[in-house]
Amino acid sequence: MSGYKSLLYILVFLYVFPLFPQNHWDNYIHEKTVGSTYQIFGDNVNLRDADNLKSKVKKKLSIGSAVTILAKTNQIMEQDSVKEYWYEVKSEKEIGYIWGGLIADYSFPIEDHTILCRNLGIKLNKIELKLIQGDKLLSQSKWDVGPVSNESWKHQIYPSSEFTPSPKFLFGLTYLVFSEIEYGYTNEQLITISPDKKLISQFSWNPGSCDPPSCAESWLVFPSETLNADIKTQRKTTKGKKNTIQELTHSFDIEDSNFHEYYKSEYIWNGTTFQKKESQ
Repeated sequence: MSGYKSLLYILVFLYVFPLFPQNHWDNYIHEKTVGSTYQIFGDNVNLRDADNLKSKVKKKLSIGSAVTILAKTNQIMEQDSVKEYWYEVKSEKEIGYIWGGLIADYSFPIEDHTILCRNLGIKLNKIELKLIQGDKLLSQSKWDVGPVSNESWKHQIYPSSEFTPSPKFLFGLTYLVFSEIEYGYTNEQLITISPDKKLISQFSWNPGSCDPPSCAESWLVFPSETLNADIKTQRKTTKGKKNTIQELTHSFDIEDSNFHEYYKSEYIWNGTTFQKKESQ
């Protein structure tokens, strides 16, 4: 099988096959982890004395406020096609109940700002991000990403100064997307924050996936970096290029140790977005 066909076969399974109905994630409702602390995604959120909208409001919580999950209740509510559980939570010294859709699924600081991430569930197949500073919302955006699990959120802050003119921030958000290939695959979305504080989705890439016997792995090479050669897998040295992120994809066959193909994509920074250029 040629490298192009092998890579195409994997991509078809990753991005097309998950679109068919009756998948193993159809009834999935993502959950928060009991004992963990999260930040409030909504603003002026009601902390209630029971797990329903008719219960008494005990306290108002602003965006970014911290709450610790004490327990997941049996109550599920759906709003705007987002279905989540209600949770018993602790806010400072107050204990009450909040619907999970008002709580960020993942968050992280970036200098004196905070990124809040919310999984919008398997009906919408989107994630929503908010950029806040203290309790002030600066910007927000949603992206189509497919059916996402809550199991593997991570982030990586990249050096934005390597690009001219520089975005204010450049980071990668990693999450697990459901598929029929080994339950799911990891995807990373690269996102910039512009000087005027706008969240801009740039491109996504898949560090690795496998549908035996065809497999693939990828690396990103930034302007100041060098990806060294690997004689065993026939990988040549890839040197960084000015104002460019290079994505090198290795397609291989686990049943044929002699089969190795490489494919390169280049994302060239124009001051606002990374424009994709492909080359063999």
